[in-house]
Amino acid sequence: MKLYRASLLLALTAVACKDTQSSLAHTPNRVAFLTEPSNAVANSAIPGTIEIGIVDNTGTVRTDATSAVTITIGANPGGATLSGTTTVNAVNGIAAFSDLTLDQAGTGYTLVATSPNLKPDTSTAFNVSP
Repeated sequence: MKLYRASLLLALTAVACKDTQSSLAHTPNRVAFLTEPSNAVANSAIPGTIEIGIVDNTGTVRTDATSAVTITIGANPGGATLSGTTTVNAVNGIAAFSDLTLDQAGTGYTLVATSPNLKPDTSTAFNVSP
C-alpha cells in the first residue's frame, strides 16, 4: 500500500510540474514589434500602423492580454520629440499606434515599446526626412 501511494504521489508531482512549465511558457513575458516603423517625413505621421504584440516565451501573441503599451524614442539622432498617442491598451494582445510623429529629420531613429512587468523591444532603425 505504501509503495502504491508513493508511486501515485510521484506521478501527480510530475504532472503538476509539466502543467506549471506549460503555463509559464504561455505567460506574457515581453512586447515585440509586429509591424516596424517605416521612413517618415518630419511633423507627419509615421506611415502605416505600428503594431506591438504582447507575447509569451514561445513568441505567440497572447490574445487575452490587454495591458497598456507605451512607445518612446530610443535612438534619437535628430533630437526629435515624439508626438501622438504614445500609450495604448492592447486589444487581443496587440497595441496599435497610427498617429506617431517626429518633429526633426534624422537618420537611424528607433522606437522602444514597453509594458509594465514585460521585457521591452526596440524597433529597427528608420529615417525621418525634412
